[in-house]
Amino acid sequence: MAKRKKDLKKAKRSRSPWPVALMFRLALIVSALALIISYFSVLINPSIITFPLFFGLYFIPILFVNIGLLILGMIRRSGATWITFIVLLPAILFADRFIRWGEPDRGAEGISLKIASYNVGMFDQKKGSDRKATLAGVARYIASEDPSVVCFQEFYIGDTADIRTFFPDYPYYSHRFFRFKSGNLFGNLTLSKYPILSNGRVQFEGGTNLCIYSDIDHYGRTIRIYNTHLESHSISLTSLIMKMTKSDKVSDEIMEVHDKVAGTFKRRSRQVDAIAAHLQASRYPAIICGDFNDTPMSYTYQILSKGRKDTFRESGKGFSATYAFLWPLLRIDYVLHPEGYWSLSHKNPKVRWSDHYPVITEIIVP
Repeated sequence: MAKRKKDLKKAKRSRSPWPVALMFRLALIVSALALIISYFSVLINPSIITFPLFFGLYFIPILFVNIGLLILGMIRRSGATWITFIVLLPAILFADRFIRWGEPDRGAEGISLKIASYNVGMFDQKKGSDRKATLAGVARYIASEDPSVVCFQEFYIGDTADIRTFFPDYPYYSHRFFRFKSGNLFGNLTLSKYPILSNGRVQFEGGTNLCIYSDIDHYGRTIRIYNTHLESHSISLTSLIMKMTKSDKVSDEIMEVHDKVAGTFKRRSRQVDAIAAHLQASRYPAIICGDFNDTPMSYTYQILSKGRKDTFRESGKGFSATYAFLWPLLRIDYVLHPEGYWSLSHKNPKVRWSDHYPVITEIIVP
């Protein structure tokens, strides 16, 4: 009798309408497959094929979906849950690209080099705001942090003579600006307290994205600083949703966005390849700073971090996301340094001068 009751209880517990069980297993398999593709997406050059790159772009949501399905599968006692469990294991290898805790590993003794990288969004986070007042606020903030080198992206100014007015503590600077029809300038600016021995840029085809470099004299040793702003997706999620609600063909809007993002992937990959070739030809140790407009699960990050260390992964805390609108999920601004160096500190202060947060790090040069 007891055995029969036990069997009845087991049958009742496992009984589930077959369409529901089938749909759940299908969701497990599809989600697991999406996560596997996202793992491999970092190795795929977008100029060859773009489809897998979307999975890397949405790695965090895909990861959370799989975790949710794992929990639900355990509650349901589904035998297919082992698929999700196995597929989630490699995510541990990528975890420190997004979140970090603990103290930094100390390397050899050396001389400190404090660097700030900041996309200031042309000092126009709020449309119609006083750009000059925002610039003054950023200048005061940089002075309070007192980095030795500052890399600005999307820097906006009326006259290059004003650079010394706003940043008197930085006697050396290099830049590459584009000119608006109004005469105002915008682009990348590198400030330095150390002498800049030479400078130049990595040539990109068309557009206003930039990578400039400055060779600084750091106590008798030449270090190359790359100040980078790569191709952005240039897609407003709000405007996309508005289009979709007004459109009779939602699929057309999604395909239009897909084509636009795919084009962005390809252009950014060409920019990344150009920087990688320039790095290889350089005889100086190089530090790469800037707005990559790409996540740590990307071809961009994989190529540029090769042979280099990420200051966040060495000495960051928490998520250290750098894009304000999707905090804490989106880290797209970086400082990467040679393997022989090490990072003493890394932070992303939540200051509201831009839609990006600055990256401020102290690097030890052996």
